[in-house]
Amino acid sequence: MTEEPLQIDPSLLVRIRLTAHRFDRGFSDRPEALPDEAIVPCLNTELSGEPKFAQVRVAVGKDALFFQLDVQGKTQFPWCRESRMEDSDGLHVWIDARNSREIHRATKFCNRFGFSPMGRGPKADLPFVGWAPINRARENPSPPPDDLMAVRARVADGRYRLVGALHFNAIAGLDVNDFPTIGFYFAVTDRELGWQSLALQPDLPVMDNPSLWAQLKLN
Repeated sequence: MTEEPLQIDPSLLVRIRLTAHRFDRGFSDRPEALPDEAIVPCLNTELSGEPKFAQVRVAVGKDALFFQLDVQGKTQFPWCRESRMEDSDGLHVWIDARNSREIHRATKFCNRFGFSPMGRGPKADLPFVGWAPINRARENPSPPPDDLMAVRARVADGRYRLVGALHFNAIAGLDVNDFPTIGFYFAVTDRELGWQSLALQPDLPVMDNPSLWAQLKLN
């Protein structure tokens, strides 16, 4: 019997360090679309050659981080529930405000956020953004106030776009002057189309282990 060759995620072989696009924009509860300069790679598909269904943009402004997600190729509405943020379709973001590269369990400076294009309101047709604790964390920070997080979305014609913003004060421990580089990871989850991320597949503990996250330079 022939043994199957060992499969290694190619993004495990590189140390990822990104620089966020910077612009002169402040936090708003109605964030606007981001420019092409803010596009970031999704290495888990780009290195493996798998189909790519999403594009992600990240930028840093005067007092907030901004995100944009564009998804196409859908034949179903996104599956989103505000009460089940971790399971909902959309953009999920992990941030280690102190970029502690050698730790394997999250600390009080590690944050998880989720942006979904629908799932809120009486008809569950409004977008939402939320915070969630990180599994196996040594200590989780307190949830941020809702008015420090924002999202807008449009769902139509087999695609959707969402644009989100996190005020610096929503991210526990963030200090862009003393700690200008943060630990950073994102994943786009979709029950119809699958998983697309900055790097690594969910069969690794990437959602719980900050040592597997990339680095994002903010200034």
